[in-house]
Amino acid sequence: MGKFEEEMRARIEKELSRVNQRITALKKEPRAAELESFGDNTPLSEEIEAAQVGEERELRSDVLGKLLGRAAALDEALHRIREGDYGLCASCGGRIERKRLTAVPEAVYCVRCMAEREGAPTQSPRPTEWKEAEKVYEERDKRER
Repeated sequence: MGKFEEEMRARIEKELSRVNQRITALKKEPRAAELESFGDNTPLSEEIEAAQVGEERELRSDVLGKLLGRAAALDEALHRIREGDYGLCASCGGRIERKRLTAVPEAVYCVRCMAEREGAPTQSPRPTEWKEAEKVYEERDKRER
């Protein structure tokens, strides 16, 4: 493993640790319904309260999904470093510029291939896909500890 890869490994591990801390904090953060049981007796109608709880749940799900996606990408970058594939474009097989890897350590595609992919329409994952991704990530994390 070269000096650049070793530096990137340390940087990715540090970032992965920060992302995992944010995931843990988000999971432990009390929800609006829980706060009400602690004595927040603000008079709200049931409809407004239900809408707020639904909105909060959706927002938390989106944030958690993004954090889990980032954690999975960082974890995959560490795997590529261990396998000796780090810095190789998953599409064309060419080298990903160090400048790009420094900016986006988990980059999988070179600039050219990424630009081609950005033109393609994307679909947002369903909420169940985030849960499945979380399970896969947690299982992989347990195996590597």
